[in-house]
Amino acid sequence: MFGRSLIFCLIFLIVVDGTQLLPKTPSKNRHSRLLGLLKRIKGRHSSSSSASVVALAPAPPLDLSAKAAYNFAVDFGVSASLSTLQCIYQQGYNAVFIQVYGPANGGSVNNAGCQSVINSYSANLGTEIYITPATSGKSGQQQFDEAFNAMKASGINVKSIWLQVTSPINWPNNVQTNVNLIQSFINRATSYGIRSGIYTNWYDWQQITGAYTGFQSARLWYWNALGQGPNAEAPANFDDFPVKQFALNEALCGLTVNRDVYPQGTKAVAELVKENDKPTVGGFV
Repeated sequence: MFGRSLIFCLIFLIVVDGTQLLPKTPSKNRHSRLLGLLKRIKGRHSSSSSASVVALAPAPPLDLSAKAAYNFAVDFGVSASLSTLQCIYQQGYNAVFIQVYGPANGGSVNNAGCQSVINSYSANLGTEIYITPATSGKSGQQQFDEAFNAMKASGINVKSIWLQVTSPINWPNNVQTNVNLIQSFINRATSYGIRSGIYTNWYDWQQITGAYTGFQSARLWYWNALGQGPNAEAPANFDDFPVKQFALNEALCGLTVNRDVYPQGTKAVAELVKENDKPTVGGFV
């Protein structure tokens, strides 16, 4: 009797322990724990990425010798208060480029940008405006009209306007479609007697338009930075193009900006900033 019981117990233990040698199918609880871990890891990476974006390197002070030779500007697409723009003016900048229309919702007026235009006028800064277009759906003409009418409704005179042609991934693969949008925009500006310009660089232009050469009359605002922050700035000169964005994502007066340089000899801010008792945009660069 005792021997049979002992044999039964040994067999039972072997069977139970043997199950530990077989691969187990992960349980739902194990999956849940794994997903939770991945989410925590992702969260830590996201947090560190966000921190790196927020903790921007400050824009270096303007070099006095460069300031004597060139005019400097900043560009941005967010809301900027009057005090912020006054600070930028006090730092020695002559002008700002402000986004007044963006691709959100298939193309829409950037109301924060419109208010920033009013504030820049009050801060005695020259102001240029640009459109970041929706690249499908609305024509260039329609997007120009929406931006232009928003400026008029805000009591702003428009002398010139820039079209952003960057980030090829956001444009259709059909270069003729892209050229048509740009042409439609430029034609509409011309019909209003408004000077147009294009913000791009050689790579973006080649990818988006196939290196199209038909817009000879448009001015060029050329971006040429080697990365983000002060250590990646390109030279602040005109060895390549007449209006150049040479620095990306730097902190200035509490605002995240890109920095630009353009020649002296353009009309004085005081001559252009006010026309018929209204703020004026364009003609400073």
